[in-house]
Amino acid sequence: MTETPRRQSRGTEKPIRLTKQAIAAGAVELAKRDPALQTVLDRFGPPPLLRRPATFATLVHIILEQQVSVESAKSTNDKLTAHCGGRVSPQSILELDEDGLRQLGFSRQKAHYAVGLARDCVSGVFKVDSLSRLPDERVRELIVQRKGLGNWSADVFMMMGLLRPDILPVGDLAFVKGLGEIDQCEYAGNDQIIERAELWRPLRSIATRMVWQWYVQQRGRDIF
Repeated sequence: MTETPRRQSRGTEKPIRLTKQAIAAGAVELAKRDPALQTVLDRFGPPPLLRRPATFATLVHIILEQQVSVESAKSTNDKLTAHCGGRVSPQSILELDEDGLRQLGFSRQKAHYAVGLARDCVSGVFKVDSLSRLPDERVRELIVQRKGLGNWSADVFMMMGLLRPDILPVGDLAFVKGLGEIDQCEYAGNDQIIERAELWRPLRSIATRMVWQWYVQQRGRDIF
């Protein structure tokens, strides 16, 4: 029998990573707890894994996604990836520098953030490869210490890159709008959303995928 992910241990155990099978089982478990998610599951089935590499390149892509459409960010990221020969690295970002990034479609601010992140990686101040071995709280702390990367960026990286099972991205517009549509209400702030999501623990990443699934399906779009 497939088991749903359990709460992450505070000890030295390796952090749990979601799989396609764990998401399918988790969606069934969440539907039993939450009638709203039962409706989503009945209509659309289990949500997709939505996996990204846990790399520097993914963090740059996340920077591009801040406050713009998914399609716009993808277009700029595709140009960057092509320019870098298929591999976006700290070194390639530093070679481009801010002016080169802006020519590829980065805003002035996002170019500044990407170059700063690259410098932190090259200097060893920030080690992306080490994040997969750290607990959620420490991963978040290290990511938000980087200029231009806040809690939303940390949430997306942990959910899609590290595949952590219990992340709740309260700063994600699609999630907030989708949850409001499912519940047929408007949430006043993050505290209400956090309280609403308590019954999803320790599977909040799976519940979030289900809400995203609803959001994009209602708009006739592919899910991210």
